[in-house]
Order: sequence, then C-alpha cells, then structure tokens
Amino acid sequence: MTAVSDPSVYPGADYYEITMRQGSWRFHRDLGPATVWGYWANNPHDPHKPTGMGYLGPTVSVTTDRPTVVKYRNELPTTHLFQFVIDAIRGGCDELTPTPPPPYKSMVPFPPNVNVWNVVHQHGGFTAPQSDGMPLQSFSPDGIHAKSYTTLEPGRVKPNEAIYAYTNHDRSCMLWYHDHGMGMTSLNVYAGLAGLWRIGDPADERLGLPRGEFEVPLILQDRTLHPDGSLAYTMTL
Repeated sequence: MTAVSDPSVYPGADYYEITMRQGSWRFHRDLGPATVWGYWANNPHDPHKPTGMGYLGPTVSVTTDRPTVVKYRNELPTTHLFQFVIDAIRGGCDELTPTPPPPYKSMVPFPPNVNVWNVVHQHGGFTAPQSDGMPLQSFSPDGIHAKSYTTLEPGRVKPNEAIYAYTNHDRSCMLWYHDHGMGMTSLNVYAGLAGLWRIGDPADERLGLPRGEFEVPLILQDRTLHPDGSLAYTMTL
C-alpha cells in the first residue's frame, strides 16, 4: 500500500499528511484482533479514504533529489497501549531506568502529564536537523512538546502536528520511517509505528529490474502475542 502525494501544496515537492492513529489488526487468522497503532496517509483524490492498514504505515515512494514535505499529525490516545511500562519507567524500575554513575542522576524521560508522545524519524536519509525527528522533538496527542520540538511553518500546524521536509538526496534504496518518541521509542515502534520509505532513481529503469507489481516491499518483524491475539510486550520480563 503506497501513500499518494499531493504536488500542488509545495511547488517542486511532493506533499503528504500522515496521521498516527490507534486501530485494529489481526496477526493470524486463528487469533482475535489486536489493538495496534499505525500511520495513515491522506488521499488527495478522496479525503474520505485515507491510505493505511491500521498497523504499520503505507510505503512512501519518492524520487531521488525530489524534495518531500510531510505534515505529521498525532491522534493517538493519551494513555499508552503499554501503559504498565510507562508506569514502571516513571516509578524508577531498575531494569528500565538504569542508575548512572556519579555525578549523574537518572531522570524520567517524559513529563508527569505525558503517557504518549511521538515524533517521526526517517532512518538513513540526508535530513536537516529541524526535520530529523530526534527524541527531544516529540509532541503528544494533546499538544505537549518536548524541549526541542520544532516544525516548519509554525502557522500551518496545530499543537499536535509538525511539518518536516526531506531532501531524498540518496541513491535508489529502501529506507524506513519510524517513531522516535523520547523514552518510549521501543514501545511505540512495537505498537506499530513504522513504515517503508522507498527512494527510486529514474536512471535505474534502464537496468530492467523488476518493478510495478513485481516489486514487492516487505517488512519482517518479531512480535509476541497473547493467546487472544493481542500484542504482548515482554521486554521487561
């Protein structure tokens, strides 16, 4: 499933609006549905039919050296899918909050009023710092920002949004985009916040490589499930 760009918003660039939402996904036909998180991309041709699956996110397919601009929107719940892990981190669990050597002191990596916050990182690309999606650029569904939050064109975003731009200055390759929320990256990615970022170079067309329906992107993941089919986060066991 590939996101559809809107080239009319920023001349010379492809534009996407990608929203983080909670949804449902069945990991196996013999198991029940699981509550999951995923990315959904607006469809400029049909606003009522966004592109997504519920779990993970659509493939963003771009062209070498053609810029991409993305508005990311956070519409996740304010209680985490793995809230017991957030509570353990906040409670000082030794396994989740290691004690640093003196003179350093351990700190809870998120504010007391934040259980969910997110930011998107394009992994492996040539990206300007303000669009890199580092942990301290996180923002929550209710508009709470980490101390280094930044966005392009602040007047065009709501508190739960951020606009990033990408150069795509890479050779043809398969990258990925994923959550990078401060203090909860592993939880957010485990919940489903990841997707493929494909950079294609028109020069490769003369090589006769498989393309179109014969080029199938794959994501391989390791997940543990409860007997009812729901996600089991076992990294703390």
